[in-house]
Amino acid sequence: MSQRNRLVVLAVAAVLFGAALIALDPIIRPSNGTPTDVNGDTPALRAAFDAEFLSRPDGYQGLCKHYGFTFPEEPLQMAPGLMYKAAADGTVDVIDAFATDGRIAAYDLVVLEDDRHFFLPYLAAPVIRRETLKKHPELERVLNLLAGAISDEAMRRLNYEVDENGAKARDVARGFLQEKSLLGSRAAASSDPEAVVRLGSKSFTEQEVLGEMMTLLIESHTSLRVERRLTLGGTMLCFNALRAGDIDLYPEYTGTGLVNILKLPVDSDPSASYQTVQREFAARYDLVWLKPFGFNNTYTLTMRKHQAESLGLRLVSQLVEYLEQSKAE
Repeated sequence: MSQRNRLVVLAVAAVLFGAALIALDPIIRPSNGTPTDVNGDTPALRAAFDAEFLSRPDGYQGLCKHYGFTFPEEPLQMAPGLMYKAAADGTVDVIDAFATDGRIAAYDLVVLEDDRHFFLPYLAAPVIRRETLKKHPELERVLNLLAGAISDEAMRRLNYEVDENGAKARDVARGFLQEKSLLGSRAAASSDPEAVVRLGSKSFTEQEVLGEMMTLLIESHTSLRVERRLTLGGTMLCFNALRAGDIDLYPEYTGTGLVNILKLPVDSDPSASYQTVQREFAARYDLVWLKPFGFNNTYTLTMRKHQAESLGLRLVSQLVEYLEQSKAE
């Protein structure tokens, strides 16, 4: 075969290969991540959510009922770490995210404003066994030093330092407490084997940072020694460990306490939901909610920033309108 004929064959093969790709998937995603189809129209956006968001009443199903919409395609289920990368590289367009997650900034994503107030408040606070508080009443005063001290922005920055800059949770926690002048001066813990508290946390960055903050506060302001049992696992594992006395305290969120643990209806009022979990945990489980840290790690719908801007999407209700319009086309 001549050189000229070989070039012709290669050109024909390239055209056929391209046609096959288009037939397999009519959506082409250009380098800027904005989806367009072969006719230049804007198709429906693709969503990916984690398993918990897909199953919880304050997650996808409740959101659809509240705003009156569904995505044209069933959202994919993805692990949280994969979701952020998939959103950033344009594989999907909309994900759920926690408001204080440092990866929102790291991947240049933007949170859509929940303008119809669906998402539950997730105020973080220490939850402790009443038995432990009776034994060590100084814990309440010490842990309440963090009350209202951590803003959404500050928690996002701390998470970013660990997740994206590779800092250790303990170092980040210590740096924040020093910045706020909250560390005490005590250097040595008691040798009394009874002067020990076991502090747990869930297995994600924010919980580990909070667990380290609580540990450092306790050890620098009291003679108690803290036995770290951080990154234990999910909500129910930590909660059941607390009830069983395997741990004495851990940081929890009001939304999780209300819906996941108490199985009560969604309540979007931050003060009311805190008072409910405080009252019900005490009555049902003899557990005490101390004062919230200050930030609200609520669920959000999140997109690539440049894509949301190019489509004029700033509110969840605007996303709903866009999805309904794409269905009608």
